[in-house]
Amino acid sequence: MLEVTTGETVTTARGDDRFFSVLACPDCGGFTVVEHNGPSAGYAMEVRSWPEDQERALDVGHLPDDVADYYADAKRCLDAGIPDAAAVQLRRTLEAAAAKSGHNERVLMQRIEALIDEGLVTKSFGAALHVIRVIGNQGAHSSDERVDQETAERALRFTTLFLRNLFEVPGELALMGPAEDPEEPEAPAPSDG
Repeated sequence: MLEVTTGETVTTARGDDRFFSVLACPDCGGFTVVEHNGPSAGYAMEVRSWPEDQERALDVGHLPDDVADYYADAKRCLDAGIPDAAAVQLRRTLEAAAAKSGHNERVLMQRIEALIDEGLVTKSFGAALHVIRVIGNQGAHSSDERVDQETAERALRFTTLFLRNLFEVPGELALMGPAEDPEEPEAPAPSDG
């Protein structure tokens, strides 16, 4: 349970009031600063908080539904402390993302290579995708070697970067519309002069 330790109102140079509260966790002693809508609103609504929520740091926009579902499952598995299952879901996330990009090869290794060949993934980042693939295989098969939490979290960070590059960046660019470069003026013709 969070305890409110202080509430402050700050007036900006324009004369607008901003409202802040500091919340402290009695278990860990950590704190969060929350900007909210203030007492006159009649209800509490968060505007933003610091430090930012770790979950928000992993949000990726413009994901197709199936890719988003596998990705969310991987995050839930990690939150539940089941890194083997998270690794499998991250592998499935890669498979679904490659399929949405038109690569339905039977073997994930071939899908990754096709993404590299098409230029959707750089060769150096392709190595990270192969690591996720291998970790996913490790999580899926019975053996003495299990996927630990730290390894699964690292695979999640790589997957997040991959999804942002493949879906979020193009989606945001599409919302901006085409970039228009002003034409450069033509150089004057040399005079005979």
